[in-house]
Amino acid sequence: MEIARRTNIGLVRDLNEDSTGLLQAKCGKIIAVLADGMGGHQAGDVASQKAVEEVLNYLGNVQLDIGTEEKKDQLLLAVGTANDVVYKLANQNTQYKGMGTTVLAAIFDIDEVVFAHVGDSRAYILHKDKLIQLTVDHTYVNILKEHGQITEEEARTHPQRNMLVRAVGTNKVVEVDLIDIPWSKNDIILLCSDGLTSMVSERDIGETLSDTMMTLDEKADKLIQLALDAGGKDNISLFLIRHTGNETIQMA
Repeated sequence: MEIARRTNIGLVRDLNEDSTGLLQAKCGKIIAVLADGMGGHQAGDVASQKAVEEVLNYLGNVQLDIGTEEKKDQLLLAVGTANDVVYKLANQNTQYKGMGTTVLAAIFDIDEVVFAHVGDSRAYILHKDKLIQLTVDHTYVNILKEHGQITEEEARTHPQRNMLVRAVGTNKVVEVDLIDIPWSKNDIILLCSDGLTSMVSERDIGETLSDTMMTLDEKADKLIQLALDAGGKDNISLFLIRHTGNETIQMA
């Protein structure tokens, strides 16, 4: 695997409320976590950092040389632990009241990737030059779109497009989507906050990831720059993980 990791405050926000974490487990599996906090002031920052810490701490201490369903179980427990911690902090400290965060966590193996997802951060796979979205946004606007009440174009500019219907830390119990996919040599996984996808079209993302002349590092940098060029209205964070055909880990 080859890995590139980026975060950028953007051009409008005073604080970067995104957090990312990366860990190689004892068995060799790679764990990547991305969180986009909400709550204003420093609350969103705290929520995302705590969520990433808790997920990595949990998964770093369990055996991950296990089957797909067992990985899903462990991811569910990890995100549940993060939810407990963030929810407790939000309820015990006035300055953190109402804070929460998206969480996108993934366990990478040589032949599969297993994800846990809450919120509107997204996972994509580029497979044979085709970009496929793997996650479903847990937003009010996405519910309207799925029920045919608004179009895709209307969803992009809807005044409530950032309203989450699911987040880590906002309720005592959180519902988590669990996804598993096979992957193989030359596939690229993109994990990103909505600071990228709200600014850059899927077509431009796909074209960037498909470019055979750029390194993975250059692709990561270009995605950040595309979001900035479009206005950079939010924090932008991403992982690019490319399957190289072997189990050696290489940071781009």
